[in-house]
Amino acid sequence: MEPLPGHPEWRSDTTAGSTHADVYTRARIARTGLLALNRDETIYYFAATDHDGKPLTETCTYEITGKPLPGQWWALTLYANDMFLARNDDDANNVGSSDMVAAPDGSWTVRVAATREGAANWLSTRNSSAFLVNIRLYQPDKAVQEGKVPELPVIHRIACAAQSSS
Repeated sequence: MEPLPGHPEWRSDTTAGSTHADVYTRARIARTGLLALNRDETIYYFAATDHDGKPLTETCTYEITGKPLPGQWWALTLYANDMFLARNDDDANNVGSSDMVAAPDGSWTVRVAATREGAANWLSTRNSSAFLVNIRLYQPDKAVQEGKVPELPVIHRIACAAQSSS
């Protein structure tokens, strides 16, 4: 999948959940366990890199900043390198439009890191190694269903833990 125009970190498969999905797309969806609903129900966006193209990794801290997305409901979910939720007891693998703490103008920030450190919105990277972030946009607006790319959030790398050399 190619990066989306204006959103270098995000990718989407426009054939997922459609009758246009070829055998390779269907195999990839089956292998990853993605339940690909029709595009009028759900559109999926994935990011495995930050805005600068660097891979997402649990040793770094990120901020995802965005605005409300054009759909009935949406959520950000963090998947560990094995494509399952990170195996920890932080209860911070998903944040959605119904529980997102946002500014009065609707903009929001999500801390993506191994620790919450007081953040109102947090996705835990603990025990995730390399990871990806998924946006599920449920009942997207008609323009998005027809292929218009919405204004997606930006993933900024804030800091990384020093690597030890052995």
